Amino acid sequence: MSGSSTFAAWARLHIFRTVTAVLTLVLLGLCFFYDPELITWWLRTTMRMIEFVAALLPYPWGDQVEITLKALGGSFWFQIASAIILVRAVLWGIAAGWRHQKSRRRARAGARREPDRLD
Repeated sequence: MSGSSTFAAWARLHIFRTVTAVLTLVLLGLCFFYDPELITWWLRTTMRMIEFVAALLPYPWGDQVEITLKALGGSFWFQIASAIILVRAVLWGIAAGWRHQKSRRRARAGARREPDRLD
């Protein structure tokens, strides 16, 4: 792989990461103003996930993890990170469907042309 293609791949990756992070923050901001119930649901869901995972850990560790994530602000970053992952998963699904549809069109176009070839 040449240096320019490596740089292009690196730039594409980080542009995608930045765009999804900014998009997630914009969506959270819009939800804050237009649909605060959705933000409330998201906060409660992530708190339940933290409590569920902390309950699975042995005695001192579970309480310490829950305190760290809730009281020291870790829950805020967990909520943002999980929202970014959700947005990336949705975008990945859209892109995968689009790529699949595009490859099916190419395959159909190639199948139509193939009988015309003389080998």
